[in-house]
Amino acid sequence: MSKCDSCKRNLSKSSPGLECCKCERIVHLNPKCAGLTNKQITALKAAPNLEWTCHECQQELPRQPSIITPEEDDDESDAPVQIDAKKLLSNISKDVERAIKNEMAQLHESLQFHSAKLDEAMECIEGFKKTIKALERKNTELTNKNNNLETRVGALEQRIQEAEQEKLGKYIEISNIPNQTKEDIQLITENIANKLNQAKQDIKSARRLQGRKEQTANILIELIDEEVKEKWITAARNTKLIVAAVIPNEKTNNNAVYVREAMTKHHKQLFWNAKQELKNNLNYKYVWFKRGLIKARKGDNDKIITLRSIKDIHALTNNKE
Repeated sequence: MSKCDSCKRNLSKSSPGLECCKCERIVHLNPKCAGLTNKQITALKAAPNLEWTCHECQQELPRQPSIITPEEDDDESDAPVQIDAKKLLSNISKDVERAIKNEMAQLHESLQFHSAKLDEAMECIEGFKKTIKALERKNTELTNKNNNLETRVGALEQRIQEAEQEKLGKYIEISNIPNQTKEDIQLITENIANKLNQAKQDIKSARRLQGRKEQTANILIELIDEEVKEKWITAARNTKLIVAAVIPNEKTNNNAVYVREAMTKHHKQLFWNAKQELKNNLNYKYVWFKRGLIKARKGDNDKIITLRSIKDIHALTNNKE
């Protein structure tokens, strides 16, 4: 790192140096080290071509007298100076021409540089376009595969739900019978059988299901076969069952007792959604569950529609819109 020959300190960006054009001595560019005024320092900074000579070199230069006396009088010293205008204009023209050529050369070089950069950018853009098209094709393929998988998974889920529902082909559910502290489910089911004029021997098993909080749990009854189940369902439609007729100690309870086909949790939810969407919002007159299937009919003369999934319900809603 260079040091100032005057103060022996290092030069830096904040304290640059000044080099003598004669002895190449370097000092700080400030009044103290260079022996210059602030105006002189400003002039040196503004004109890089100006040369500076240190004080020592100035002392060594030979001194010449300031006054020059010619040996002979020259009477022509006061004669007017002749200027060759044509030559002057020619020189000016050549200087301007050289300056223009220099500027044009720099402009041409700049244009070539930016043209090369533009070509590189265009190549990159083309590469990006190809990549984007490839990604779009891949995305389309993945979307199609995903849709196909969703369809297949939906079909498998539907088959599983239908298989689960088939297992309940011999079951019925009894609802709205209040829970008893010490209840005899078998006695309750036999009383229901008597009220429906059905044989008690057709009952294979009966148990209280697990209900939600503050809700009465249903009773699940297993019958000997599906034919007997249909008889119970038909008899329940034609008979008004009340709690008092089924539970002896509920003599004042006239709430209705409902008998229906047993449904899986999935079918219960689907059945509830169908009634909410179709009966309440689309004015469907009939929505019912029979033999493992949820069906709907808008009017007496309309066709019966089977609802196997929530998509079937949404399809009817979308058709209205």
